[in-house]
Amino acid sequence: RQRHHRQCGGRVFAQDEATSVVWGMPGAAVATGACSAVLPLSEMGPRIARAIVGERS
Repeated sequence: RQRHHRQCGGRVFAQDEATSVVWGMPGAAVATGACSAVLPLSEMGPRIARAIVGERS
């Protein structure tokens, strides 16, 4: 599935371990190699916004 997402232009962002209360789900996504980026919580919103705006340009 991770390959399919990438082939279709999808991105997966995960919260980093340092800012996660529980690292389980983001850690599992990171371990599979599915993530486009691993970010601190403070950067998640801006990165998602840039991804959306970039898709519309």
